Amino acid sequence: MLRVAPTAAFVLTLAGAPAMADTVLLPDVSVHLLAAHYAPVDTDFRWVGWIGAGAGLVEVGGVTAYFTADVETIIGNTRRTFDANQANYHLEAGLRRRFGEQHEAAIVFSHVSRHVVDRVKVEAVDWNILGVRGAGRRAGRIPLAYTAGLGHTTLASLVGYRWEATGHLDAALVAGQKAEAYVAGDARFVTVERSDAFPRGNFLDRSAEGGVRWRRGGRSLETFAAWQRRNDVFVQRPGAWSRALFGFRIGYAGR
Repeated sequence: MLRVAPTAAFVLTLAGAPAMADTVLLPDVSVHLLAAHYAPVDTDFRWVGWIGAGAGLVEVGGVTAYFTADVETIIGNTRRTFDANQANYHLEAGLRRRFGEQHEAAIVFSHVSRHVVDRVKVEAVDWNILGVRGAGRRAGRIPLAYTAGLGHTTLASLVGYRWEATGHLDAALVAGQKAEAYVAGDARFVTVERSDAFPRGNFLDRSAEGGVRWRRGGRSLETFAAWQRRNDVFVQRPGAWSRALFGFRIGYAGR
């Protein structure tokens, strides 16, 4: 009961809206796509792609129930010129509420399922996380956007994940009416339970990025160069590497 109390209190905070508040169906939608090239490359890691979409399903009294779905594809050249060897599915559902014009808080339930493509997969590799997240923006001479989250697994097959803490910062260093030069950083700290299959300890994934972003209405295009340190890069065995990425993102978010 003690572990449930903080989550229950957070739910009540999000739900603290008038019972007769207006209801809005599909208050917002978003789509996004990323393609990037690794440097250096090897036979398993040459390209990475993300494609996904999300929607606010219903909003009641300022509280929005939402859902997002993303597919991450890792491409090498082991068997052919473009050989997809990993497909990783990221699903998320939750409740979010805005506080003022610039900040929001959310209860989040996420599921990640990792798969090898055209290869033998012996065990399921997936995990679920229940947690909370805060996000917002700060205006000023250097506009800043942030996201911070904390959660615990309710299921972790093979990888042994327990707690996960995440953070993201994005700063527009030089901003014009339609374009801006930005820098960004991400961090993900995970506590793990060691196993014979994954005999490694807690780890920290992190990345740093710089690029140019163009905006027009709810549409955006980013070109970027990034450095990334990532753990558990293989699906069925432990492994870590540090690499550069060069790529672009296209996105749309509207209400």
